[in-house]
Amino acid sequence: MTTPRRNTFTLKYKEPKLDSLKGLISNLTLSKRDDFGKNYGKILSLLTKKVDYGIISSLEQYYDPPLRCFTFVDIQLAPTLEEVERIMGLKLKDFNPFPKLEEEAGPKKITSALSINVLTVLDNWVEKGGCEGFAMTFLEDLALKFKKKGNWNAFYAVLALLIHGIVLFRNIEKFVDQVAIEVFLSGNPVPFCLADIYHALHARHEKRGGTLLCCAPLLYTWFMQHMPEEGPFEAKELKSPQRLASLTASSIRWYIREWETPDIIISCGEFPNVPLLGTKGCIKYNPMLSRMQHGYSRDGPPNAKNLEPFVLFNIQASNPDVRAIRKTWLKVVRKGKEFGKRNLLTK
Repeated sequence: MTTPRRNTFTLKYKEPKLDSLKGLISNLTLSKRDDFGKNYGKILSLLTKKVDYGIISSLEQYYDPPLRCFTFVDIQLAPTLEEVERIMGLKLKDFNPFPKLEEEAGPKKITSALSINVLTVLDNWVEKGGCEGFAMTFLEDLALKFKKKGNWNAFYAVLALLIHGIVLFRNIEKFVDQVAIEVFLSGNPVPFCLADIYHALHARHEKRGGTLLCCAPLLYTWFMQHMPEEGPFEAKELKSPQRLASLTASSIRWYIREWETPDIIISCGEFPNVPLLGTKGCIKYNPMLSRMQHGYSRDGPPNAKNLEPFVLFNIQASNPDVRAIRKTWLKVVRKGKEFGKRNLLTK
């Protein structure tokens, strides 16, 4: 089976400058890093993750907007909530993933989280590029001050906010906007990171180009975990597009035993977390949750017309779809042993 011709277009990705952030953590001891991880998971590792942007640029061309996944010759891959949980070291079930949208991040919430006073918040709350928030330099100076004083919990909080704004939810260069701050205050970026990746890819494909703003280290980590450790993909003489074109259902790693997920999300309210297979082979994916990886043959292609809407651009609290989503998040159903033993076979 040959790879179908792809209608490619240019997607730019501007690598963030992280030298100053790396400087803040360069002399942290292992115990201090562990202390940071107790509240903020593994997001610290995203600062030092080496990303092959050639792979990312090539991967973007395989994104399939109607199906909301990456479609290759005979496989489809899509990042899931469980995978993002594992990469970031944060459990979705421990947090409310949808805080009240109508309640903005006020000065009192910010002061409590960052251990600063209201006047400091107001004096440094600025506008840039049409967005409100904090300048990166202000937060870095604040983190350095806490670090010198040995106020570690305050230092960890400011550092985590910087990672949210500069790495996880990039928008304006050297600026942490209000959206990133509100996600930080929610306590768990897992669902927002997954949604941000899908939204960024979908928006750029609709506009046929532009600058992709999402967390490249997270997307790259997820993708590379599924890549083969031998064969054409690992051939150094091949360029990134050729390496990705070589992927097949039998070559990628679907599951690794070290990834053991004891409690898989099977539904969110009335929405199942699996594809619904119709009599004609069409697929209706759950619009609220992530999807497990599945391989589909080109002999029976999915019918995109039967897919439910996935990307919502109107996320106002008054939107009935948003209200429905928030309600379903309160009824996340997980199961583990009922699925039996996991294996490496493609199904």
